[in-house]
Amino acid sequence: MKERAGPGTAGAHHHGHIGCCGISRRRLLQVAAASAALGALSGCVSTNPATGRRSFTGLYSLEDDIRLGREEHPKLVRQFGGEYTHPRLNDYVTRIGQQLASYGEYPQLQYHFTILNSPIVNAFALPGGYVYISRGLLTLAGNEAEMAGVLAHEIGHVNARHTAERLTAAQAAQIGVLLGAIGARAAGLPSEVAQLGETVAVMAVQGYSREQELEADTLGVRYMSRAGYDPDAMATFLGSLRAQSQVEAQVLGLPPGEVDEFNAMATHPRTIDRVRQAEAAAQVQRVANPRVAPAEYLGHIDGMMFGDDPSEGVVVGRRFAHPGLRIAFTVPEGYHLRNLPDRVVATTTGNDAMIFDIDEVDRGIRDVRDYIVGRWARDRRLDGVERIRIDEQEAATGWFEANTDRGRVRVRLVAIRRNRNAVYRFLLVTRTSVLAREREALRRATYSFERLSEAEAAKIKALRLLIVPAQAGDRVAVLSRPLPYGQFNEAWFRVMNDLAPDQPLTPGRLLKVIAS
Repeated sequence: MKERAGPGTAGAHHHGHIGCCGISRRRLLQVAAASAALGALSGCVSTNPATGRRSFTGLYSLEDDIRLGREEHPKLVRQFGGEYTHPRLNDYVTRIGQQLASYGEYPQLQYHFTILNSPIVNAFALPGGYVYISRGLLTLAGNEAEMAGVLAHEIGHVNARHTAERLTAAQAAQIGVLLGAIGARAAGLPSEVAQLGETVAVMAVQGYSREQELEADTLGVRYMSRAGYDPDAMATFLGSLRAQSQVEAQVLGLPPGEVDEFNAMATHPRTIDRVRQAEAAAQVQRVANPRVAPAEYLGHIDGMMFGDDPSEGVVVGRRFAHPGLRIAFTVPEGYHLRNLPDRVVATTTGNDAMIFDIDEVDRGIRDVRDYIVGRWARDRRLDGVERIRIDEQEAATGWFEANTDRGRVRVRLVAIRRNRNAVYRFLLVTRTSVLAREREALRRATYSFERLSEAEAAKIKALRLLIVPAQAGDRVAVLSRPLPYGQFNEAWFRVMNDLAPDQPLTPGRLLKVIAS
């Protein structure tokens, strides 16, 4: 996680003057402009050269795609931990990506391929040729053809101009709401209807429709086949992705196949049958000797960082440690930890949660108790407010109860002074039905918060993915020990190496292992 900035301020709302007849001349002009815009949108339909179908992209041109991608690129990169800098691997991904993109239907696009410094397994694209693939996904892929299938799928979204279609649909819906609001109220249009609900960056990482995913698969099959790859690699990677999502569900205590919201199966809900359907739709000719290149691929990811980047903190089992901030804490048994860009979240299968973050304030903090009462919970009445000390640091706590869509919960706030202008914060959310001793165990976990010495922080190093040949006598139980997933280490090792649950290791087989 990174440090979080303090709260922002909201802008004021302004409303137009209402005339004696219920609507001003200015409002009539707005109605006319909105009607004209809706008419213009409905008229902007053209045939997409990639898909061959009539595409409704409204007022968004290809130049707009390029501009939007360029503007949103730095925001999205920041959201996912920044770029992962590994010159040889960066060049490799870019070379494969550019080769695939050369078969796209929009030669005027200049493609940019970025490896995101994130252990989350995902890939996505912004309009205009900005394509992203995470460290986590590169760890999961087993050969160059599988990586090429992922990149080709994202290039398919770019050439099908799916984001432009979604923006146009959102804009048309917005104008429809605007016209409906004017017709219903004849004046005083709420300013919030003028705000689009989704940004370009949000659209990039959210799931597409079933039709758009099939379209991207069909185009991806086309591009990778023309580049000499076997499109079956797209299906084999989906098999690995499904296995990974099942292990992730097991870790979270969820039903098999139910995935975390950050998993690529959630943002790209596809099946192997649909890849086969895409292959048929693409009508490609099979390559006689398709390129798969497992050894070359594994050679390029050899030495790549694995899991969390220590600069943003690391999770090992139930412990979170941040060498830069020089802090650490441990969550109770039964809680699963996730390190996100702006916070650390620990949850149970019953949706109890511990959320850790940092809050910075402009005017300084004189008293931590006053901070939680007057700033953090200024709109709530807190019970049990008290000053406490955690790791010899000034702290305070208090709680309240609230109704949620999942029932009534108790929310406890714990703030620990960081310095004059910032606090470390724990937000503890438990169902009111939880036993008192379990709630107290969660509260006591906040007392595990500690400041690390310089020497302790220096010992926290990045894990590295190494490629080694299996030796006679090697066992999964031993090779998987360095992984940071505790009781799930063996399951993760098998998924990483595409090994079935009881499949033995074959001497000489190249394996992905983890080392500090």
